Amino acid sequence: MRADTGSLTIFAGAVVMAPDGRILCQLRDDKPGIKFPGYWSASPGGHVEPNEHPRDAIVRELLEEFEARVTNLKELITITEAGQDMLGIYHAFSANLDMPVSEIRCHEGQRADFFDPSEALRLRLHPVSRKILLEFLSQKIRVR
Repeated sequence: MRADTGSLTIFAGAVVMAPDGRILCQLRDDKPGIKFPGYWSASPGGHVEPNEHPRDAIVRELLEEFEARVTNLKELITITEAGQDMLGIYHAFSANLDMPVSEIRCHEGQRADFFDPSEALRLRLHPVSRKILLEFLSQKIRVR
């Protein structure tokens, strides 16, 4: 059951790791109406539909946008942003890619690619995606 979030948009995204340790990144579209056009996301995803759980939303979004199948889906962090350009609640997950990297398709955004996480940090990242990636890296270090 989801709590009342008022007028805040709810998003779901995931840091998706390939078997070789690289993560799936998406170059956002560069067209009117897109916030942060031409920025990369290291935690691709999208809007959570009404009455949809964020976990279900990210599985759906990854299938729709990349035809990606994932396993080991884990809650990573939830971030609430009050800034006008990023207003919303962002549910972030980590997951393992459950298919060959070569089978990933890009149906939304300009392109999809895999990067070493430290390399992804040097990309022009969407600000919330940067926070999510930093959290992912801090948790990855703690479990070693």
